[in-house]
Amino acid sequence: MSKMRNFKFITTIIKNEYPYAEEKIIEATSFKKAIKSFQATSKEKKVTIEWTTKKGEEYVKEQKLPLGRKKKIGK
Repeated sequence: MSKMRNFKFITTIIKNEYPYAEEKIIEATSFKKAIKSFQATSKEKKVTIEWTTKKGEEYVKEQKLPLGRKKKIGK
């Protein structure tokens, strides 16, 4: 069975003129599957993601949302 990884999604929200970070942890097998499950529940346009690889390397990436295949029109 493949290893499930923890992806930490960090969104910055400005409330009452003060920014604060909101974190959500999603467990998934791949980066793309984690983003797909996050963007189904969120309306954010940009999110920061932190995760650890199989080799133990730490990664941080800022991703624009939505991610995925665009529908082909007129083909």
